[in-house]
Amino acid sequence: MWKSEVGKLMMRLKAFRGCRPLFECDDMLIVKGICRDQVDNIKSYLEEKLKEENFEIVEDEEEIKEFVESIHERLRGGEEYLDPFGFEKMKEAFKITGFECDYCIGKKKNLMVGVSMYYDRIRKEPKFVEVVAIYKEPR
Repeated sequence: MWKSEVGKLMMRLKAFRGCRPLFECDDMLIVKGICRDQVDNIKSYLEEKLKEENFEIVEDEEEIKEFVESIHERLRGGEEYLDPFGFEKMKEAFKITGFECDYCIGKKKNLMVGVSMYYDRIRKEPKFVEVVAIYKEPR
């Protein structure tokens, strides 16, 4: 059921057509697609789309750190993770290589998502979108 929320978000981002899962397990899904919408400001656009899908924007550093650590646990099997703010490092790396990049973290009940968008600074196309979603069972 929670994975359908990721699909709805990809549709809201106009990135559903042609999107594909990069990773999937019982409680985590990573999906990549291409946004076909006009985007002037990545951060504002992502925040707006998350809010339209009733996600609460997460800005608390501790919550973001826990989210990134949860991602790492699932991808790397629990080894110690030295970059708890992986989204910031990703953003810096893309900017160095000539891309515009930003991200937004949102949560809705037991689902937390990190949405990033990046595109070539000069051509502005294609606008790649990646959504990382983690679902935590209610306690």
